[in-house]
Amino acid sequence: MRKLFCVLAGLLFSLGSISADTLEGKWSGVLEVTPQVSLKLVFNISAASDGGFTVTMDSPEQNAYGIAAEVNYLSEDSISVSVPAIAVVYKAALASDGTLSGTFSQGMLRRDLVLKRGADARKRPQTPVPPFEYSIEDVAFRNEAADVTLAGTLVRPARFSAETPVVILVSGSGLQNRDEEIFEHRPFAVIADWLARNGIASLRYDDRGFGDSTGSGAVATTADFASDAACGVEYLRSKAEFGKIGVLGHSEGGEIAFILASDDKSAPDFIVTLGAPALRGDSILADQSRTAMLGGGMPEDAVNSYVSALLKLYPAYTSGGADAARRVIAQECKGWDKSPLMASLKANMEKIVVQMNPWIAYTVAFSPSESISGIKCPAFVLYGEKDTQVRAQLNAPVVRKLNSSVKVKEYSGLNHLFQNAATGAVSEYAVIEETISPSVLSDIVEFINSL
Repeated sequence: MRKLFCVLAGLLFSLGSISADTLEGKWSGVLEVTPQVSLKLVFNISAASDGGFTVTMDSPEQNAYGIAAEVNYLSEDSISVSVPAIAVVYKAALASDGTLSGTFSQGMLRRDLVLKRGADARKRPQTPVPPFEYSIEDVAFRNEAADVTLAGTLVRPARFSAETPVVILVSGSGLQNRDEEIFEHRPFAVIADWLARNGIASLRYDDRGFGDSTGSGAVATTADFASDAACGVEYLRSKAEFGKIGVLGHSEGGEIAFILASDDKSAPDFIVTLGAPALRGDSILADQSRTAMLGGGMPEDAVNSYVSALLKLYPAYTSGGADAARRVIAQECKGWDKSPLMASLKANMEKIVVQMNPWIAYTVAFSPSESISGIKCPAFVLYGEKDTQVRAQLNAPVVRKLNSSVKVKEYSGLNHLFQNAATGAVSEYAVIEETISPSVLSDIVEFINSL
């Protein structure tokens, strides 16, 4: 699902007055946002063709790389940078131990931030490396109605036959490549590799408007992405070289699997879902906010007030647009300006209205309940017990109630990416080396081979 924390966007600026011998290279540090939440930041300083220097800043835990700021002050041993759009200021000086030691500020947040030379390479031991025991083919299929071409990778296992099952992999929300790459993890590449090693073919593809696929994902909704996935199913059917055809979807992709499995025209032979929402979108987004805010140490009464207002804002926007949503803010947030904390929460709600787009507007009003009830093919629905984005405790019971024929399994200790996690917080995704639990991979294969 969408990322919950946004502390930094990134920057790109000239550093003509700084000595390359002093600061050129990578600088990284960890920002302790709260005792539960930390973010790694990386500055990349390099010489530019015009004789000056360029710097980019990354926030790997947020999957954010190279994003805009302003330089307030620069010298050979100190720097001050601000990001007005998110009220961030970072001031630092070169210390005797060779580190850049400074202070990071954002609104009421103020934390020490020390940057040291170098950026540790992240270990991703499950990422497949050649030589492969299976064949890999670059392919493309069309969604003619949307005038979109989806580019992907078709994997056939070594012992391929007309009985071999094939699975199309559908990614979660936010535009992603065919590997569903996030924080240098490549979950779909790992899943495709495991499937192939166990005699199952797969097709994974870049989202529309991303990677090598055409179209615009910026204005697309879940329904649009579902139509792309349905065309992928039809493409596999048209090849007439596979046995059963299934859909494996993660997060929003799981929601799409529900949609296809209840549609007589596009219904696959089976589906597998990982962390798929079973509640209406506004409930999912509100619960994400509640979980993140409480995890960040925010007072429970403030969280309750915010979430209550949020659950009124979304339907108001859906039915009456931005003006109706702003009337809700005016009514629900009376007196919030008297408290700095509540004033910031009110400002965040106002920002939500401004940033509304077709995807969010569709998502908050969409409920997958009818699709879940209508599933007729074999279905395996998986949830992680520590998932903080699509909580198992809220969604798994709904699936069981709506369709008793669906196989539902909850995994202790796993997060939204199905990694073994300590807390399940989004900030952990990048620091965990495991891409996906081997037990989940084994269960998926067992389910498919049991059909």
